[in-house]
Formats: sequence, C-alpha cells, structure tokens
Amino acid sequence: MRLGAVALVLLAIVAPQGSAAQEQREDGAIVLNLPRPIGAGETAFLEIAVGAIGRAQIEVTTDTGQPLGTVSPFGARVGQDAGAFTLPIPASAIRDGRVAVRLMVRQGGTLRPPTAEEVRGAKLSVGGTR
Repeated sequence: MRLGAVALVLLAIVAPQGSAAQEQREDGAIVLNLPRPIGAGETAFLEIAVGAIGRAQIEVTTDTGQPLGTVSPFGARVGQDAGAFTLPIPASAIRDGRVAVRLMVRQGGTLRPPTAEEVRGAKLSVGGTR
C-alpha cells in the first residue's frame, strides 16, 4: 500500500503546476507529455520546482534507471524554497512524445520519494540549444 500512497503524492506534486502529467504509474514513475513536438535544434527539458529540502539531493532518472541528473540545492536558507532547476532530457528518454521519470531524495544514506513540500512541481518544456 505504501507504493500506492507514494504514487498519489507524486501525482499531487505534478498536477497543480498544470504540467502535462499523463499518468502516475504504480511503480512510482511520473509520465509527462511534451508540450509540443521537438523541432530541429531543440531539446526537451525537465523543470523541477524544489521547496524546502535542507541538505538533501534529488536524483532524477528515467523509468528504466538512466540517470538524468541530480539537483543539489545547497545554499538555500533553512525553511525557504530552494528554487527551480532544469535538466536536459536526452532524445533516447523520449518515447511517443512522453517521458517517464523518477524523482528520489537522497538524504544521508537513505533514498526515498520526495514529499509535496520538497518537490512542488515538475513539467516538461522544449527549447533551443543554440
């Protein structure tokens, strides 16, 4: 049952931001739709709004475990939002205009799903790479 609760929390994280969350899978992956097709010279980006997280990091992978990056919001004052972070999404992670990602918080030696306070939203965008 815990996985189901985690799935609901993660869906709540992405849904309020108006992102293109198509589904929250039972395995914990968040599936997001690209806002539009990627054109020549463009890249997809995952935008993550991070709240108060303390000295933790957010590890971002695809649903297949391919690392996409790590958000390390050091320098934010205790209790304040850490800000927005953007990670490029490789073309190999995009399937049928969708990307499935997992967000996990690493704090000390533990790895766990983020709370709604730690990750306030996630969405995909498309932009130029010039």
